[in-house]
Amino acid sequence: MASNTVKPHADLMERDLENDDRGNSVVSHDKTAHYIPQSDEEYVVTWKTWCVIWILALSYGISFWIVPSAAAAQAVIATQLGDATKSAWYISIYTMTVTIAFMVCGANSDLFGRRWFIIAGNMLMFIGFIIGGTAKNNTAAIAAFAFIGFGGGNAQLAAFALPELLPNKWRHSAIVLADIGVYFAVVVGPVAGRFAIQHGEAWRWLFYAPAIAVFFSFVGLVLYYFPPKHPRGLAFGQAMRQLDYGGAIMFITSTTLILTGIVYTTTLPSSDPRVIGTLVAGFGLMLVFALYETFAPLKQPLTPTHVFLRNKGRDLTAPFVAGFVVTMFYYAINVIYPTQIATLFTTATTTFQYAIIMTLPQNLGLVFGAVLLTLFGTKIGHWKWTLTGSVAVMVVFGALLALATPERKGMMMAFVFLAMTGFGWAQYLSIAFIQFGVDQVELGISGGLAGVARFAGGAVAISVYTTILSNSVKSHAVKLVLPAAEAAGATAEQAIAILTALPLGAEALAKIPGATTEMIGAAAAAFQQCYVIGLRTTALSSLSFGIVGIIACLFTVDIGPKMNNKIEIFLENDVNADKNEYH
Repeated sequence: MASNTVKPHADLMERDLENDDRGNSVVSHDKTAHYIPQSDEEYVVTWKTWCVIWILALSYGISFWIVPSAAAAQAVIATQLGDATKSAWYISIYTMTVTIAFMVCGANSDLFGRRWFIIAGNMLMFIGFIIGGTAKNNTAAIAAFAFIGFGGGNAQLAAFALPELLPNKWRHSAIVLADIGVYFAVVVGPVAGRFAIQHGEAWRWLFYAPAIAVFFSFVGLVLYYFPPKHPRGLAFGQAMRQLDYGGAIMFITSTTLILTGIVYTTTLPSSDPRVIGTLVAGFGLMLVFALYETFAPLKQPLTPTHVFLRNKGRDLTAPFVAGFVVTMFYYAINVIYPTQIATLFTTATTTFQYAIIMTLPQNLGLVFGAVLLTLFGTKIGHWKWTLTGSVAVMVVFGALLALATPERKGMMMAFVFLAMTGFGWAQYLSIAFIQFGVDQVELGISGGLAGVARFAGGAVAISVYTTILSNSVKSHAVKLVLPAAEAAGATAEQAIAILTALPLGAEALAKIPGATTEMIGAAAAAFQQCYVIGLRTTALSSLSFGIVGIIACLFTVDIGPKMNNKIEIFLENDVNADKNEYH
């Protein structure tokens, strides 16, 4: 863990000399200064710190487990609990609450320290997992996802709480390390979810197992995780008085309305008053929130204007836009590729084990990209250009999913792997850019924004791409399926009945009076062609967002000079605790 010896920070030396001229102590206690190791011995990351780092990573991974595992099982879970339609709210409620927690709690962790936010997050997750495991109805299940989401948003502050314990030059690798439990979740979670629904109520262990795990991470955090209590140097009482209460209320309310409206778009017509009302009110209030944060005389705003305007937006705004687009692409692929598997590459007789194997290129690509960044990021350097290049790879191969046909299964698997490899590199590097876009004392603000980019961007992407796919398939179904069925001998009434039954499966098709195998086969082939067209439209539509992301990358400032030997903070219960006095 040693590095080359480095010289003291010039600013720190200047402050020390000025103090010495006045006859004061030579040691500076400026809260904004950063400690730089003065020798190889000081640069060692202690075993206690490494233990805390792994506990934080465990906590983060547990917080995300329920998303991929429940996504594979939510339809069955909701059906067993009384109403299959309620499954639409499971992951949506998680996304909503985790976004709120990231923004509100992340920013305020700069005032009160990370410790109790992350510990409280583990407590809330435990409660949520127990509620989910014992749920008797969908109301309880939705409440469980709300608890897990809000708790998870706090636990995921580890995305920047962990890297600040390590040298800055490891920042990209530290962010990957914080996410290491997520790799387990995205690879194993869907498999566990699919297997769980094969055995009655075994899905309850999708909640019980992480409840057991989060208990141990909670204990470990309570015993060992003691970061500085007040990163900005404000006393508790003063921080409480200066909290941005108005901004928090407006952000929570507007986010809830917007994400609720987005969920409505997946189940209701876009012209429905509930869709229009919630979205208009939500975006209107979000605009008021932005104006409030900009012009109100706030002492500790959630989103201070200067962080976005710094260096003409190149330090934080550009990487934030890039990170938002990167997240949107991840969810675009999560809409497109599973739909390709379901409609183009598998049939009713395909085993679920084979379907699981088909999902591997997506998840393995993500992990492969993150591993490449960890192993070769520093060796390659040129951080701005590797970010731009990885985003370009993600965009190009994601858009090439537009070439999908039932005969191009291998090609699509390759394209998905390559697109997700680009994503795996781009996601973590974009987060590093966002974190380095502010001073250390505002790391919680940038970390919160990075979390909002990941989860709010995902919610927007799912709504946008699902709507594009659904509308395209519906419009072409009328043009292609009805004529195909009629050409095979169906009457107009039978053709409409077949079109209505096709999405419902073989059992619904068997109930159509007079429908022959030829009619159903011709209609099914045409319906599959509708998905070929719909998926093509969806994949190509992602290009517009991707181009915006690439442009944003070009406007970022290279973070190479910031990838140095600084260790931003030290544990207060460790041998290096006295070095926190330099903050």
